[in-house]
Amino acid sequence: MNLHQNLKSAGFVLLICFFSTITLAQNGKISGQVTEKGTGEKLVGLSVFIEGTSIGATTNAEGNYSLNTIKPGTYKVIFTYVSFKRQLISNVVVTPGNTTTLNAVMEPDMAMLNAITISGNRPTGNEVAVLSELKKSQSIANGVSSQTIQKSGDSDAAQVVRRVPGITIVDNRFINIRGLSERYNSVQLNNVVAPSLETDIRSFSFDLIPSNQIDKILVYKSPSAELPADFAGGVVKVFVKSIPDEDKLTIDYGTNYRQNASFQSFNRPSSGDLFFSGFNTGDNDLPINFPSSLNSTTSSRINAAGHALGNTWLPVNNIANLDQKLNIYGSKRFNIKNKLLGNITAISYSNSKTNNDVFRGDYNTYDPVAQRSNTIYNYDDQQYNYNVRLGIIHNWAFKLNPSHTFEFKNLYNQLSTSQFINRTGNNFESNYSPDSYASSVLYRGVYSGQLTGTHKFNGENTKLDWVIGYGKSYRDQPDYKRYRSDVNTTTGEKTLFVPIGAAQAEFLGRFYSRMDENVKTGVFNIEQALNPKSEIFKPSLKIGGYFEDKNRDFTSRNIGYVRANSSQFNTDLLNQPIDQLFAWENINTNTGVKLDEKSNPNDNYFATNRLFAGYANFILPLKDKLTLVAGARVENNLQTLTSADDQGPVNVNNDITKLLPSANLSYNINEKMLFRLAYGKTLNRPEFRELAPFSFYDFDLNFTNKGNKDLQTSSIDNYDAKFEFYPSSSEIISVSGFYKRFINPIETVFIPGAGSGGAKTFSFENQISAQNYGVELEVRKSLNGLTNLKFVDDLTVLVNTSYINSSVVLRNPELSSDVDRSLQGQAPYILNTALFYNNVKSKVQVNLLYNVIGKRIAYVGYPGYPDIYEMPRNVLDLTVTKTFTNKLSLRANLNDLLNQESLFLQDGNGDGTFDRIGDQTISSFRNGRLFGLTLTYKLF
Repeated sequence: MNLHQNLKSAGFVLLICFFSTITLAQNGKISGQVTEKGTGEKLVGLSVFIEGTSIGATTNAEGNYSLNTIKPGTYKVIFTYVSFKRQLISNVVVTPGNTTTLNAVMEPDMAMLNAITISGNRPTGNEVAVLSELKKSQSIANGVSSQTIQKSGDSDAAQVVRRVPGITIVDNRFINIRGLSERYNSVQLNNVVAPSLETDIRSFSFDLIPSNQIDKILVYKSPSAELPADFAGGVVKVFVKSIPDEDKLTIDYGTNYRQNASFQSFNRPSSGDLFFSGFNTGDNDLPINFPSSLNSTTSSRINAAGHALGNTWLPVNNIANLDQKLNIYGSKRFNIKNKLLGNITAISYSNSKTNNDVFRGDYNTYDPVAQRSNTIYNYDDQQYNYNVRLGIIHNWAFKLNPSHTFEFKNLYNQLSTSQFINRTGNNFESNYSPDSYASSVLYRGVYSGQLTGTHKFNGENTKLDWVIGYGKSYRDQPDYKRYRSDVNTTTGEKTLFVPIGAAQAEFLGRFYSRMDENVKTGVFNIEQALNPKSEIFKPSLKIGGYFEDKNRDFTSRNIGYVRANSSQFNTDLLNQPIDQLFAWENINTNTGVKLDEKSNPNDNYFATNRLFAGYANFILPLKDKLTLVAGARVENNLQTLTSADDQGPVNVNNDITKLLPSANLSYNINEKMLFRLAYGKTLNRPEFRELAPFSFYDFDLNFTNKGNKDLQTSSIDNYDAKFEFYPSSSEIISVSGFYKRFINPIETVFIPGAGSGGAKTFSFENQISAQNYGVELEVRKSLNGLTNLKFVDDLTVLVNTSYINSSVVLRNPELSSDVDRSLQGQAPYILNTALFYNNVKSKVQVNLLYNVIGKRIAYVGYPGYPDIYEMPRNVLDLTVTKTFTNKLSLRANLNDLLNQESLFLQDGNGDGTFDRIGDQTISSFRNGRLFGLTLTYKLF
């Protein structure tokens, strides 16, 4: 995508974002504070609205609310809150240009927690609302509110979901639920499938969504007929903000100091002067008239093609500044003839630079006689990453009346990354000491748009909601350059590696790739009360349909360099800097270098996925306290892929129809306690990249991966049980257990004998079966009243922990290094704890958060080559926020205070313990501590 197209798109989006009408008549306001009777605690997220209108608001973190743009007159104001009695205040007078102060004191009524109906603009993103939604859920679920996110200081959705029980983060972007890797988890944005940004695995990059744009995140862990069936770990639903609570314009500006990078020398690829904008300027793209293939091309055309590629091999060196981030958030409510029109627009920009010193090693088969493994290589990588993120949310909501609401939601995010790696060390197997380099620029972006409607008929006995969605994502990697030079360890002299005859693009070459994915979605759900007049038996039926049409187009080009003429080549060039080797005069057909095509038939593929689904769910209240939700989902999925390999065309055509039953039983022990049982059948389909025969060498990991067109769809039986205790409307204590049985689970495995020089090759394989089981504990509890100390009263504790176990029945046990291993990516334990301190009087918040994940298999080995494990790493974060006025606050965050090592090990001596003595380090590095300050100013 060139700069002109990007700027046109960005200009169009920004034009929409700032379009609004602000001309208003001279009206009045109602504002005040709402507290709890007896305790005086300020109530957050309470709904306030004017009877007979759509004018409403919710209380903020201080319990304050404001009803704006009200025509002069006398009104009735209603206050509603989950687990509190509804309150109506009459004869509230509004005069032109004035603010009427109206405070309220709410009386608790825990019996209403399940039955209350909020007719105004009900809050959805605060702790009380999210806990209420989870309690009413027909599935076993967990969630995180925007209020919790604000307390934690997390910067993006990837960090937010770490707070959910049973969830871990892989590569700081992808979620792992209940020990199952990202391929087993389904992600939705505002109830429609989220487009993927990765070519290799099924995932959604959660780090693309800034935390200030999130209303709530809900994670459904047990199947239900209305949920998509392609999951085993969970369905993650991310909801971005829509209907505003108030008119607001807020600006956040922040800066971070990174221990390993800030104010230090920094290298980045030559990617144009506008990389800071995050847009691809086209500087590194293949020229428009570049030959589609260099095979069977004349020498003169090859020479011209070589001259057309820029000599951009040297990095740009400067001093890394502090990270920068800017967020602008605005919301506006329009009351038009007792109808509510709302807009939320958020724009976020950030850039960051990291510099990591990474050790990489690999080893041959363990020798029990010598009690050691021969080392293949030991590398030290200096890895520089420069990330630029731009995000825009632009949502409109129109509330025609309490029964009919329409919303138009738009989210656009892009993440651009430039990476430069310098690799030194020793390759003992091939007997050379490299001084190698790799530079790449990666542009990723995603747009997700939905038009939605929610409707209530027949006195709310009939409910209808629908979604029409469109998603688009792209992943553009232009000019991924790699070259190698060999170092004479005695003299220190460097010699460039230039192949003779056939190119080795992984050592001297350029790679270009582009992925475009489009997703069209249609959803509808209808819920009908079957016996609405009964006070005893009130069953209901819920039916719905889901349509998804996804297509992906992946293209790539692999080009290497060779000596133009082996007998005439000027060997003096081998001792020159890389930019001299690629000087204009040295790209020729005799004494210099020339291009050599290394692209293969399997380097491109086109894939589609068409899904039709329908479901029916019966909600049966068997007794006062017992409810059964039972149903079935039917999915017809057609998955196609077109590519090629050396033997000819490769075509995949998987047309599969599945019937997937589910049942959820809940028992309300009392108004504060709930017990659930659940069963459901789900599945897991191969992803496009897993089926495609495309092979790709990753310089960073020193691995090559390729697809497997013969993969089969997995099926999973899911069993769940959960006990929930709600001490108050904002607290929860829960314990849950689960068991899962897999048939044909898909894993990533090494291919024995493939690759050279330590560059292993891995692919994908169906195992025969697997099982996964565990327990989870969640505690979210205020310490108010526990002692007589005011300090303790201001504390809230959050603990979620999981213990998980699994086993696999291997399809080819003779090809495995461990036949009794666990599922790939599954950790035996996960622990998240947080301590929140909130002193309302001094307006100070302090949050301390801790996370650790047990060791887990990162890569499955083969006989003589043990599985590679990612070792536990303790992470401690601290956030301190001081509010100075209603408009100004300052937040300080200290991330990764322990700065422990990210470590990948093999049990080299096979003793079952993992340490550096006798075991083999595959990779190790430290992220470095981060110290940040963020200033927030509310203009109005």
